[in-house]
Amino acid sequence: MQQTATVMKLLPGNKAELQVHRTTACGHDCSKCGGCGELVTKPIRVIATNSIGADVGDSVVITGSTKQVLGLAAVVYIVPFVLFFALYAVAAVASLPIPELWACAGFVLGILGAIWVNKRQKNAEPVYTISKL
Repeated sequence: MQQTATVMKLLPGNKAELQVHRTTACGHDCSKCGGCGELVTKPIRVIATNSIGADVGDSVVITGSTKQVLGLAAVVYIVPFVLFFALYAVAAVASLPIPELWACAGFVLGILGAIWVNKRQKNAEPVYTISKL
């Protein structure tokens, strides 16, 4: 996964803060659809490993770790639903009262797990590496 970014600030430890403009699958022609709205037009800030020595103001290409991004997506989107159905099945088989309540508890546990992983990832190594000027 590659994107174009602008170096905003150099950080200690051979890292840099970058400003990335999000792109859309539809080609970002919001005047035709209006579905994306302001969410996609706002730039985001990311931290990247500055392995090529880029300076502030440089326009660079960053490469992201697809494996880590897909892993986080699985935690956020799949785990809550798996826990929902698993706890429902366990409650139904064990004849526990109100299996729907157990299913909802599983979903909430999955969401809490996703929040915990998200907070932990904020302190992790950068997902992106600056690959080209």
